Amino acid sequence: MELAMLQDQAAIIQDFHSRIQRQASEFDTVQMHLRFLQETSVPKESLAQLEAKIRELEGRLSLEVSTRIRAEVLIATYLFTAIA
Repeated sequence: MELAMLQDQAAIIQDFHSRIQRQASEFDTVQMHLRFLQETSVPKESLAQLEAKIRELEGRLSLEVSTRIRAEVLIATYLFTAIA
């Protein structure tokens, strides 16, 4: 009877040992993922600055496109009136 009880306890201990190893493995995986996220993430302040810079550049580009179109229209109008 004692041998069966010891074998049961040994099986329970082995099961707990397996669970501990599985939990440790999962912990290591989560820790590696966290480390990756910390290394690759951008601080909110930097992100806000970059977004502001993008908006500024988009505004400049829009102005340049408008200016180019306006100049093309003026040149076309000049050429059309010069020919006519």
